[in-house]
Amino acid sequence: MEKVLCMNKKIYLIRHGKIDIGNEKRYLGITDLSLDHEGIAQAKFLKSYFKQIPIEKIFTSPLTRCLQTTKIICEEKKQIFIPIKEFTEINMGIWENKPISYIKKNFPQAYEDRGGNLGSFIPPEGESFNQLASRVLLAFDSIVDRYARNIMIVAHAGVNRVILSYILGLSIEDIFSIQQPYGCVNELICNDANKKWEYKRLI
Repeated sequence: MEKVLCMNKKIYLIRHGKIDIGNEKRYLGITDLSLDHEGIAQAKFLKSYFKQIPIEKIFTSPLTRCLQTTKIICEEKKQIFIPIKEFTEINMGIWENKPISYIKKNFPQAYEDRGGNLGSFIPPEGESFNQLASRVLLAFDSIVDRYARNIMIVAHAGVNRVILSYILGLSIEDIFSIQQPYGCVNELICNDANKKWEYKRLI
């Protein structure tokens, strides 16, 4: 997909606050969980952080953990935010909300296949990262084309990594090299001189 041209655009790309997924790592995508106490505190910190920063438009994933984070941020700004279904986290199909250890034990070949072909692998009844990228970047480019500057997007680790890999020119196979902890803030700025995006993690 060809990158959009941009002039003096700034996007704050945020991951939602922390959720309680227990002590064991699991495949969590479209499962709709709420923020835990720490996640609410992270969202309140973001509200304070962005209090004096003007934002033209705010977009969010429609999943609860993102909506809660966005609502808390918007308490000070009194702004309307727009849920974008394309920013929903990746659908892990029948692997959804299952511990990684369970998948390794019960689907050993599929688990190995995913590790060797991260972009194209599709879990049963789910979607691949390439499919995720197609829908996410379509929405992202549309937003960038339409609005002038200072845009906020509140989304998920998978969604954010897809956008950042696109901005940074990374292969989809390398997206897990991009760290996206709960409550993190990425700043994307389009350099007006060369029409290229610049990136840094603020939080």
